[in-house]
Amino acid sequence: MGRTGGRVKIGVLVFVFLAVCVVVGVVTWHLTRRSYQNDASANLSPKKTEIRLGNSIIKENLKVEMKRGTQNVLTGQLWSDHLRPNEVKWKKTGDKQGIAEWPRDRRLELTFREEGGIPCYQLNWQVTVGMETVLTDCWDIGEAHWYGGYEDYYQPWPLEKSSKNMSAFVPHDSYQKHLGGVQERYFISSKGVGVYIEDDVPLFVSINASNDNRVCLQSKYEKYPYQNFRKRLPSLNYHICVSTNIKLIHDYMIRTFIKLRPSGIPDETMFRKPIWSTWAQYHKDINQSFVIDFADNILMNNFTHSQLEIDDDWTPKYGDMDFNVKKFPNPKGMIKQLNDKGFRVTVWLHPFFNIDSQAFIEAASKFYLIKEFDSLQPALTSWWDGKLAGIIDATNLEAVEWYLNKTKFLQDTYNISSFKFDAGEVNWLPLVYSGNFDVPREYTRQWAKLAYRSDTNVRHQEVRVGARSQDLPIFVRMLDKDSNWDYTNGLKTLIPTALTFGILGYPFILPDMIGGNAYHRHPEKELYIRWMQANTFLPSLQFSIVPWQYDDEVINLTRHYIKLHDDYTDTIIRLAKEAVDTAAPIIRPLWWVAPTDEVALTIDSEFLLGNDILVAPVLDSGARSRDVYLPEGQWKDELRGDIKQGGWHRKYRAELHELPYFTRKMN
Repeated sequence: MGRTGGRVKIGVLVFVFLAVCVVVGVVTWHLTRRSYQNDASANLSPKKTEIRLGNSIIKENLKVEMKRGTQNVLTGQLWSDHLRPNEVKWKKTGDKQGIAEWPRDRRLELTFREEGGIPCYQLNWQVTVGMETVLTDCWDIGEAHWYGGYEDYYQPWPLEKSSKNMSAFVPHDSYQKHLGGVQERYFISSKGVGVYIEDDVPLFVSINASNDNRVCLQSKYEKYPYQNFRKRLPSLNYHICVSTNIKLIHDYMIRTFIKLRPSGIPDETMFRKPIWSTWAQYHKDINQSFVIDFADNILMNNFTHSQLEIDDDWTPKYGDMDFNVKKFPNPKGMIKQLNDKGFRVTVWLHPFFNIDSQAFIEAASKFYLIKEFDSLQPALTSWWDGKLAGIIDATNLEAVEWYLNKTKFLQDTYNISSFKFDAGEVNWLPLVYSGNFDVPREYTRQWAKLAYRSDTNVRHQEVRVGARSQDLPIFVRMLDKDSNWDYTNGLKTLIPTALTFGILGYPFILPDMIGGNAYHRHPEKELYIRWMQANTFLPSLQFSIVPWQYDDEVINLTRHYIKLHDDYTDTIIRLAKEAVDTAAPIIRPLWWVAPTDEVALTIDSEFLLGNDILVAPVLDSGARSRDVYLPEGQWKDELRGDIKQGGWHRKYRAELHELPYFTRKMN
């Protein structure tokens, strides 16, 4: 009994001890769990929250709604990566800022400010660990129309009319179907939304890719084109601002973020009189006698001229900046002869030095070419006139001075008056190189600056690239157009390209050659005439395909439209000077005067010269009429002489010799 009772007591004690341990364990587990949850919440674990800043909501899953009043103007999804968690808890650091963090991954800082009644949101993503991390935010296009960004081979207007897959946002030769050589990290929508992305972001963009009805911004470092010399972690830092309409948001974004305006205007003669280029007419088959004949025919047919441009191929080797004496036995005498006939003479230049040129040897020995990675040796690239070439380092001040001395030699020795600068896009750089620039488009900006420095007094040079170079008072040329009627880089892209240049801050538009470049086909008579009409009210005229190769009707119409352009040149120059003061484009979309008009927001076959002259050229083969849309108000029909009310005017008659245009009637 004693021994049995002892066992019972021991069993009871063990049971009590175990029970106490279980209770203590449960309590400890419960308290630890609560503590862990509190710690996790403190470290922004996925407790569902949302943040409100201004009139916008960012939800726990990073879906965003931006409103103007009660109306949604923009919705989107931040951080579109299904492999990483999206849900976050926001830490609001004040009425105007919120922060979200994913430890050892990424961080998002959202800042709100309001200026002059316009709310702006800065979204600043920063990767904290992992150089290979890709940041992507996508915004819904919805029913809005989007504009801006870049020159394009198909040049949609608005942008959502076409589909653009994710592409590096650096200046590129648009003839290769990439984003073009004139571009800014700036977009606006018909809902009054403006987007600006900071310069140091390694930016990729897609618009309506695979018809997904979204605009996506992406940041990542890759071997090309963002080589990341400084070993930075990716960031995606951009601004979204909202106003009541597209015109107001455009004005605000240009003033607040682009900030650059032309410092002056180009040579007025280039506005008034046409350029005549040898390129499309002769291509590389030029020589001294052809150039003299070209000039004589211009004069014989009573055409005016601002300058005669000698294009590819006038040098001994590509890169040698002197005349090929086999083709031009007496260049000094030739240019004097042209000067005596009243012509200024310009020549074609580029940044390339083929390896068989004397200039390549000189530039390489002085280390003036873009170099191989971590080396002093020149990095070789290919371009349309050479498989192996060096390319001038436009960011090297000594190299720029050396190059400009070559241009001065041409000016001093032959009386070359100015230059047509070709290329300058990032895609012509070697795939791997060393450079003094971490942002690729800095090369493009410096090439444009070099071009300006070649002729700072008269300013009758031209470039075909623009990237943060709106301040330069020079003409910016559209990339080569093809001789066709459609949207494959043909006539129908002429107006959308001019409109895009204008809203990106490049008002001094040099349209490509009338009739196109005749690469794949020669422009037929009708296409040539309609192209000339579409070009008449643009800032400058450029001929190469010559009108006298057609017939007397084309010759007479060419004289007529050169004269019509000249009649409005005072207006164009006044608008050019206005651009210096206000950054307003010379060539404007219809929504400039009707910012909430759905037709004005989408029409891509009409444009405004200033606010009061509307031009509606015929752009279809065989057409002798077109539908014309006039914004609200009264407009004088300059062809017929009567007054028309705003709205559609269907099947407006326009014979082959006629260009429909209208002037606003003031009350």
